[in-house]
Amino acid sequence: MEKELDKIKVFAHHCGYQNIWVVAEPTGIYHRALFRAAKRLNLYTAYVSAESVAKMRVIETNDTGKTDIKDPHVIHTLASIGKTQRHRSFVEPYNLLRRWNKIYDTADKDCVRAKGAVHTVIKELFPDFSMKKEFLFGTSGSALMEKYKYNPFCINKSGEKRFATVMKKAVPRIKNITIEKICSSAKASARNQLSPRYIKILELELKQRWHDLQIALDRKQQTKEAMELLYEEACHCDPKLPHAYKGVITTFHLARIIAETGPLSDFDSWKKLMRFAGYNLCERQSGKYRGKTKISKKGRQLLRKVLNLIIFPLITKNGLYGSYYHQKKETMPGTKAMTAVSRHFLKMLYGMYRTGSEFNKERVFTCESQIKKAA
Repeated sequence: MEKELDKIKVFAHHCGYQNIWVVAEPTGIYHRALFRAAKRLNLYTAYVSAESVAKMRVIETNDTGKTDIKDPHVIHTLASIGKTQRHRSFVEPYNLLRRWNKIYDTADKDCVRAKGAVHTVIKELFPDFSMKKEFLFGTSGSALMEKYKYNPFCINKSGEKRFATVMKKAVPRIKNITIEKICSSAKASARNQLSPRYIKILELELKQRWHDLQIALDRKQQTKEAMELLYEEACHCDPKLPHAYKGVITTFHLARIIAETGPLSDFDSWKKLMRFAGYNLCERQSGKYRGKTKISKKGRQLLRKVLNLIIFPLITKNGLYGSYYHQKKETMPGTKAMTAVSRHFLKMLYGMYRTGSEFNKERVFTCESQIKKAA
């Protein structure tokens, strides 16, 4: 690819062209190799979206067929009319943050799968176990796994008194009513006719699933620590980046947002940031018809996921967005109200960055003119 691009570069310079652009449709891993080769030759690089290519192909060729001959012509047309997206090549620490964020998201999904697998095995081995997931994956649940492998037969054989002594030694603050409840459930489950060999298999499977869960949890913790350090490094490079504020946003969540957006200085306005995130509004209107206004969802999916995780604790009645969310919910579905909160939150972060100001709770729902008037 580099040899062919070099030939094109020499030919273009011979024809009098100075700035040469390599424009491609994102194709997973293949376009990245092309762009790396172009960068080594100091060529400019840009994207055209796959959706734009598909729709322009119909306009230009009057059919929906796709070939390797048609697509380059369509991509050239899109580039000629300015329908490209600049290929952003991040430098450290932004490129490291983005990679770590992908690792964290994968570990988080592994964690969810592992928890589901653990719960499935426990329901077969200990079908009458009725404690909630907060217990199951908390300190007491870990102690029960370590001491008894969630085996109701072992718990029942141990006896309530011995079981209470072992569990209180492992978890001093465990409640007596919890111990009684587990023992009662173990007696009920011990009536199941399971062979000793089958029980051993279930114990082994549960041990493996639990080990998978611990690996995923450890990976999440390591990733979190690495991203927090990298965000501090990013703040040294760009002092205007927002800082954590207790009860609103943590350093880790700021790191996850910046991992997806990249340098906020790349965006000239909050509207461009919204479009990048896929939060730009799409209207449907024709004559007297007014369709539903929805977000495009054409931007970075992981950025929207992170924002939803951040704003979820903020929409409680006593949270920062409690009143705002419940007011919106009166006229729209809950999911749409959450989207409105996410848009508002992202816009607020961008405003903090552009002005270089700290978080001010009174400023969140007050426009700039009112603030100046009050001053």
